[in-house]
Amino acid sequence: MTSLREWAIKNEVYKPKNWKEFLIELVSFYKLAWQLNQLYKFLKSDKICGKPALADIEDEKLRNKIRAAIYGGVEQNPESSFAKFMYEHFGICADKAPTFEESIDHYRNWGDGIKVSINENSWINSISIKILTEKLSDIINLCRELGIELPELELQDYYPHGPSESIDIIALLPEPGEEPKELVSLINEFKQKAVNLAIGANPFTTFTYYVRAIPVPALMGFLECDVNEIARLARFLGLKAYSMIDPPQEVQLPTKSPNKVFLIAERYRLADKVLDLQEYLERVEPASKDIFQKMIKDAINQIQFSFEPWQDYEPIFSFWLEEVLKKKEDYCYFSIEGGRILEINHGYSKLELPKKIWLCNFLIKLYPAISAGIINKLEFTSPLRLEFSSFAKEWIEKVIENEGKT
Repeated sequence: MTSLREWAIKNEVYKPKNWKEFLIELVSFYKLAWQLNQLYKFLKSDKICGKPALADIEDEKLRNKIRAAIYGGVEQNPESSFAKFMYEHFGICADKAPTFEESIDHYRNWGDGIKVSINENSWINSISIKILTEKLSDIINLCRELGIELPELELQDYYPHGPSESIDIIALLPEPGEEPKELVSLINEFKQKAVNLAIGANPFTTFTYYVRAIPVPALMGFLECDVNEIARLARFLGLKAYSMIDPPQEVQLPTKSPNKVFLIAERYRLADKVLDLQEYLERVEPASKDIFQKMIKDAINQIQFSFEPWQDYEPIFSFWLEEVLKKKEDYCYFSIEGGRILEINHGYSKLELPKKIWLCNFLIKLYPAISAGIINKLEFTSPLRLEFSSFAKEWIEKVIENEGKT
């Protein structure tokens, strides 16, 4: 099995043009999200929910399809019916019914006299499908940097960048008695692509997560490339460079002292936008979260670390464990002066370090835990801020138990 490092070196990820494959994957996912969003918008529109009653929908074919969406298959088996599928996935129901059972009762009592409504407690609404579609569209704009025009991706070259080929949204809804094969297939494909794009499953999103906070020398070694190629990657992904000697001072790449520079994903740039997708992928399909968490759990057992001399670093890890994590908190601050860590604090708890540790040395030792997701976030603010993931406690206990190395 190819490791992330082997994949990154082979694919020369520091060259923007080699991200075209990722762009194509995103576009494929975006087209599915677009269709689902258009269908949801249509179901909520005045053409359906704006009518006083189901019977007032003028188009007979559409009226039959909406009737099937609310009551289809109920007489045979309510639990496996198309109506329940539509209620759970899109929230379509009778008279704002808060449950599927009540929606059925309303229809049985009033027939086509019911008013078609959308219950917000649905799968499609939990995804925030409109926001997801917009976020994907925003990322797809990276095609400009790759020298690719939107029509080459079969997308319209004007906002909101829908598919070039027109899509018959109504055709996704089956006629009464028909199997909803096309709609079910669309949703299943959408969920599978969400899994395929998840951090831990997709090499591009996993690599982006890996480099969201990393020392330049570590990334140079990981990719077997020079600082000029790192500078090109940083510009493309939107990684801001900071000095590890005098944070939060920003520096420009390339630099003659790359061994003293740390990269952080900048807000609203490509890397940050890609990482922001994970939350939505997990909403689409919970398996995306399982994959992501498994990656971090595996890292706890596989990660190599060496905090020596241990007597210098032990107070830091003990402080994290006793004063932060055991108190159900997930962050702390570092006060830095002249490149050395003077103090670590969280709220009213404070740790002064009599043996001042070089921040540069500490971050280079700590970065594998950051890249793997055990340390969730590092911010070069003043004071420097570090945020723990839910898996940090287990790892920190392991570091303490092994006296700083494995």
